[in-house]
Amino acid sequence: MKKKRWLALLAALGLIMGGFLLVRAEMPEELFGPLEPLLEIYEIIQSRYIEKVDPSKLIEGAAKGMLESLDDPYSSWVSPADYEIRQMKQEGRLGGLGIGIATKDGFPTILNVLEGTPAEQVGLKAGDQISAVDGSSTKEISLQELVNRLRGKVGTEVMLTIRREGKFLEFTLTRAAIRKFSVTKRKLDREVGYLRIVDFESGNTAQNVKDILQEFEQENIAALILDLRDNGGGLLTQAVEVADEFLKSGKIVSIEGRDPAASQVYYAQPGEALPDIPLAVLINKGSASASEIVAGAIKDHGRGVLVGTNSFGKEVVQETFSLPNGGAIILTIARYHLPSGKAIEETGIAPDITVEAFEPTEKQKEILSHLQESTAIKNFLRDYPHWEEEDLSHLMQKLHQERIDADEELVRRFLRKEDKDRENDILNDLQLLRAWEVLKER
Repeated sequence: MKKKRWLALLAALGLIMGGFLLVRAEMPEELFGPLEPLLEIYEIIQSRYIEKVDPSKLIEGAAKGMLESLDDPYSSWVSPADYEIRQMKQEGRLGGLGIGIATKDGFPTILNVLEGTPAEQVGLKAGDQISAVDGSSTKEISLQELVNRLRGKVGTEVMLTIRREGKFLEFTLTRAAIRKFSVTKRKLDREVGYLRIVDFESGNTAQNVKDILQEFEQENIAALILDLRDNGGGLLTQAVEVADEFLKSGKIVSIEGRDPAASQVYYAQPGEALPDIPLAVLINKGSASASEIVAGAIKDHGRGVLVGTNSFGKEVVQETFSLPNGGAIILTIARYHLPSGKAIEETGIAPDITVEAFEPTEKQKEILSHLQESTAIKNFLRDYPHWEEEDLSHLMQKLHQERIDADEELVRRFLRKEDKDRENDILNDLQLLRAWEVLKER
């Protein structure tokens, strides 16, 4: 009788878990044995706990516990409610902040910050650790639970406590509908093209990249900068197809899983785009997973030069398994290896040319805050929306009168960020400027 009751419970569990557990009239002993303690606990709670408990809550808790026991920050249980939130986000009905997050060194860490989003507007950065949300600690909560806290109705506010370089900072953000364009392009001058891939989450990313490369070819560009900074990854297939655009032959990446069916080696096919032009690839600590596959393949084959700082270091592959109850699990199913075979987990890919992004000193941060409030600056930006170098001398005199002791280069950097001339923003990007210089030398 007891075994029959357990078979009934397993049937319910099987429905919720979508077939991940084998349920049939004659259960093999090798499956029944390991599950016996779990079913015993279930029966004790249902018969002896002080309050009645919804069976689905217990079973989902068991599923969540199984995944957490893997000690894998990338494998997680997604409840039906959280899965619904994902759908709302895709349909534009859910407000977000514009950040990608992952667990690193035991803390939820910002992987990338999207342009034009609340996160960028308040100054959040890749590498920031989220220690609290609205005053509640993020310690010992899953990434899915954290994401659920961060998202909400468009227009509502959320306060983040950020740990950055040993200091705790507080930011208040207003949630907004996040619309992402995964691929953008521009020309830095008549000869140098610039292609940025924000992420590889869209199934159209590779095709969009191919279309842009064809446009660049028609425009006869002489060099290309591929920007993978703050690209947190996405679909493996899209990363492989994008890497293939830059390689004429050889291995792109090899996938090794416990199940031989999950193992595969991907090779470049003939038909490299823009084969004869110099290529520079920008990476930083926000470049992870799929973007590391692209950057690593390009570096290992000597197709381009990598500029920036070390990438994130994530060499595992996940798959999402949807469940009939509306939830899902995200599970690490394999590791990937770059063509060189060099391990990058946690250490990341090292650039060929290391260039740190501009980081203001404490003194410069204080000066920048004064510039933000300066009447002279506000009047200058109103009168000179497209200012020139010769306009600065009078402004510097005005700042001196306001007792703001700022050097001209810091003032230039501030003005480029705040003015209406988007073309001069590149002068603030030290990594992009260095890549541009490298290409001009080749």
